[in-house]
Amino acid sequence: MFPLIVLSMVITLGITPSLSLLKADAQQTFDITTAVAGGNGFSGEKIGTLTIEPAGHTVHITAKIAPAPDEGKIYEAWLVEEGGSGYKLSLGEFAKNGTLDYRETLVNPYTYTQFIVTKEPFEDKDPNAAAPFGGTQLQAPFGQ
Repeated sequence: MFPLIVLSMVITLGITPSLSLLKADAQQTFDITTAVAGGNGFSGEKIGTLTIEPAGHTVHITAKIAPAPDEGKIYEAWLVEEGGSGYKLSLGEFAKNGTLDYRETLVNPYTYTQFIVTKEPFEDKDPNAAAPFGGTQLQAPFGQ
């Protein structure tokens, strides 16, 4: 009787979504393209590649972007919850060779719907994201 009660509580409390995270452990690769004028989407020229390797709550994100930033600027990567809270999580600065390597355990990495790249001033003191220079729309299981 006790195991049946526990199973009933697991289903009732909604603990089962964490089981879907186990199915979400597939590597995804995306083209990073320039942002559309006005900031609504990405469909311009290809400027790089993004690879996301989720493993439960841990994500490993690698990216490579081709054009060098303008003098006095750096590229910064962000995960964005577009359409929800609009929250932007900084993944840090791209290295001088145009690469990004980010690995972190997040409470819910699947809430994010976009990966964006911004051009920021070198040693920028503003924690907010500039307008997107490029990015990509993430696919399921992201955006859930």
